[in-house]
Formats: sequence, structure tokens, C-alpha cells
Amino acid sequence: MKKLTDLPDLPGLPPLPKDLRDLDRLAGLPPTGPRSGSLIDDVARSLSRKAPPAATAATATSEDDRAWRAHKLFADLHEKHGRAFRLFVGDLLDVLLGGPMQTRFLSDLMDERVRRLTRAAAAAEPPSEGKEGKGTKVAVAPKAATPPPIQIGGEPRFHSRSFLKRKAILASVFLDSEEYPSFLKLLKQISTVCREELKSQDPFFIPATRSDQQAALRLVVDELKNEMTQGGLVRAWLLLEAGEFQDLDWVFNETRAFGLVRPTFYDDLDKAYREAKKMLKLLVAEFSEPGGGGPDKREAIADYLQDILEVFTHHHFVLKHFNQTRPSVSRAEFESHKRDWQARLDTLRTEAQSLRDAIRQTTVERDQALAEARALRQEAQELRQKLHKLDPVEVQKQMQAMESRMNQALRERDAMVEEDTELRTNLRHLDTENQRLTQMLRDLKAIPDEMAKSVEGLLNGKRVVVFGGVGRDHYRAVLEEAGVRDADYEWYEGYHTISQARTAEIVGRCDVIVVVTSYAGHLHTWQTRNAVGPHQTLLLIHSSGAGSLRQQILEKFKKAPAPTGG
Repeated sequence: MKKLTDLPDLPGLPPLPKDLRDLDRLAGLPPTGPRSGSLIDDVARSLSRKAPPAATAATATSEDDRAWRAHKLFADLHEKHGRAFRLFVGDLLDVLLGGPMQTRFLSDLMDERVRRLTRAAAAAEPPSEGKEGKGTKVAVAPKAATPPPIQIGGEPRFHSRSFLKRKAILASVFLDSEEYPSFLKLLKQISTVCREELKSQDPFFIPATRSDQQAALRLVVDELKNEMTQGGLVRAWLLLEAGEFQDLDWVFNETRAFGLVRPTFYDDLDKAYREAKKMLKLLVAEFSEPGGGGPDKREAIADYLQDILEVFTHHHFVLKHFNQTRPSVSRAEFESHKRDWQARLDTLRTEAQSLRDAIRQTTVERDQALAEARALRQEAQELRQKLHKLDPVEVQKQMQAMESRMNQALRERDAMVEEDTELRTNLRHLDTENQRLTQMLRDLKAIPDEMAKSVEGLLNGKRVVVFGGVGRDHYRAVLEEAGVRDADYEWYEGYHTISQARTAEIVGRCDVIVVVTSYAGHLHTWQTRNAVGPHQTLLLIHSSGAGSLRQQILEKFKKAPAPTGG
């Protein structure tokens, strides 16, 4: 009988056990060995052990159980819907998460994913085998020279970090059971984002009952169909979390038609497009060489092609979605329709005014007819009283004449009432048409907003510098609206003092200098006033609000409207 150590290992299977203890360990039996005491001592020792209280363990793991149920629900829906649900989860988390803290968290996740892929590639290399034979295998020393790094198109291989990769990693964290620790971290990040977002909005309270939560969730989804905002998704997430994500399937089916995209996704899409274009150029350069595209580069080339396919597919469908949801009307057609509708609106207003005048005149005539009818009735009554004193035949003739006059007056009155009713009906129709056309002009933004303070185009071609304030992005929106390019805009904090020469250098290359005196008062007092030339404009703002900068731009650069001649 052969021993276990004499049996050869089968290819593709784990090595056979070399000892009977290994067989016991594989079968789940306790290892056999010398007992430390008698059987009575073992039984007494097992009875003396105290079990931990169940209530404390249940309390400690309640939150983990809730998170695990949510994770399992996401995984079940992914199995049900497939890739569409994975894309939905990636888009949802991409819009929910934003800011430097979340960016750092996502960067760590992507770094960890890249390191994991690198370790997996290293582990996939076949190990060096020793010579076949019996006995103990001797480990072979690694090779002295490490294999050269893979290069595609003459450049080292790199892993894509586009927003599509970010969405894919976020979706995998939520849907992969092996990523459960990262899933818990991501839930904490989402809770932090929800708290910060709710602080900057109107107070939002989660309803107590299930029906009220579903009604509030329907309202939020309807709002998201009109405009995609992070605040709306935060409210939707809080309502889903309150209901333990039981309505997640319904929300997915409702939102899959219009997609959850970040409002500023065009910038991210442009970066991913340029990165995919670079990958495509590297692949073209790689296959242009005589020996390009070897088997050792096959995995890297497949990853490049997969990234390019994702970017261009996403680029195609996003542009298709935007072209379908935005009107394809030229500027000339819009102006022509605007002029036609404005002329028609003026005509309808004139007709409505003439109809109002006609109705007013008809009302006066109707009142006069009613007064005349009352007078005729009174006269008829007086004539009936005189009937007894006059000749019956003559009285009958006079009475018939008066009745004919009264009937004529009544017919005229009825005709005037019918004409008044018809005119009122026409006026209502014209008023309805007027309101409909006015609403169409409002929808097309054809009626200007008199209360808006627009600074559009007031700083075209000018270079602007801001000293002080709460940050560069705080004034960026107002300056972009005024026509300042991002390359022509500079911002310097006002807490640290800089030299006069540095101030003169900064001010000298700008056309508009803005000083927030509450942050950088020393720059205005001692340095900026000596550096500003006659061709430059100095704006002094005490508070750091963007509204103060808008007001200063309007006061300094907005031209007064030209007087209209009489």
C-alpha cells in the first residue's frame, strides 16, 4: 500500500495531503493529539464557560445589519436589472458626492483599485517550477532582472482616471460583496454630504408615515425630471434611506428615462474624451510599428480599447440625449416667431380693447333700454287706469299701439342682451388666447425680466484681479457672466502682506482691480492706490459677497440707456 507522500499531485488541483492530520483538518474534525486532562475536566471546563449576552451583541451590530441589508438590496437589484442598474448607481453616487473630502476619498479608492490590479497581474504570472521528482521541492530564487514595464505607443501604461472610471468604482463598491468595508465608508461619506447639503437649503423634514414618505419621494422625482440638482438627490436619498430603500426599484424605473447626470458633466466628459483620444493615438502608434501589439501587451491594449469604447459610447448617448431634450430652433427662426407673436399679441390687445369699449357702450345702451322699458310699463299702467274713463274702442286702439311699442322695445332689448352675451363670449376667448400666447413667450424667455441685474458682457476682453475675499470660486460666476475668461482672472488672499513691487506687478497686468477691504485693507491703503494707473479701474468692496461685486460692476461699466426722442 502506497503512502500519502508517495502519491503524485494532479495538475490543476490543490496538492494532496501528506499526513492523516491533514485529512482530519479537511473533513472538519478536531485534530487528534494528547489530551491535557481527563474527560471529566474537559466537560467541567466547557460548562464553566459563560456565553456572552445576546442583547449587547445585537445592539452593537444593529447598524451593521441595516447597512448589510441595504447592500444586499442593491446587489439583488443589480442581479435583476444588470448593467442598467450599475450605471444608475454610478450616476447617482457621482451626483451625490462632491467636494474636496469626497474627491480625496474617491482618489484613495482609485489608487487602491490600481494597486489591486497591479498585484493581480503580478500574481497571474506563472511561478517557476523546479525539476520533477520525489522529495521536498526547493524554492527557486527569483530572476535578477525584473521584466520591463509595459509600454503602449512608446509611453508607459497608465490606468484611466476619468469620471466614467469613478462611476464604475463607486458602483462596484455598492454592488460587490467583497467591497463591503469600502461600502460602509462610502455610506458615512454620503451621510456627511447629506448633512452639509441640508444646512445650505430650506429645512427638510422626513415624514413619519410610509405613505407620506412615498408622496414626498414622488414630488422629488418630479422635480428631478425638470432639473437635476444635488439637493434634490440628497432629499431622494434621505427618503429612500428612511424607507430602507424599499422604493429604490421604483425610483430606478422612473429615472432611467432621463438619466442622472451632474449639471457640470460637460467638463468631465471633455476631459475623458481627450484622455480616450490620447489612448487611441497611442494604440495607433503601437500598431504602426512592425512588431507592435505583442501578447504581453494584450491585456493593456484590451483595457485601453474598453476605456475608449466606454467614453465614446457615453459621449454619443449623452449628446443624443441633450440634442433630443433641447429645441433645435435657429436664432433667425426664433426671432421671426418672436416678432410674429409680438405683432399678433399687439393686434389681440387692440381688438380686446375695442371689444371692451363696445361692451361698455352696449352696457350703457342696455341700461337706457331698461330705463325706457320701465317708463313704458309705467305709462301702460297709467293708460290702463284711464281705460275706464275713455271710449272702449279708442282705448283698445291706444292700448294695442302701446303694446306694439312695448313689444318692439322688448325685442330690441332681447337683441341687445344676445349681442352683449356674444361679445362677452368673444372677449373670454380672446382673453384665453392672450394668456396662452403670453405664457408661450414666458416659456421661451422672450419677455425680459425687468428685475434682473445682468452684468453680461460688461467686462469683455478685460483682465481682473481680486485681492481678499473668501475664495477664487466665490466671484468666478459673476465674472464669467460679465465676459471675463478664466485665464484673465486672478485671486489673491488678503491675510498675508505682499511687497509693493509684487502688488505693482500684479496690478500692472490687469484692467480691473477689486479690493475686498474687510480682508485686504492694507493693500488699498498703502500699496494698491500707488499702483493703479489712469487706464485702470479700482473697485472697493467692503463685504465679501458676490452681490457687492455685481453692484460695483453695474455702477462702473453699465452704460445708461440712450434717451428716446419725442
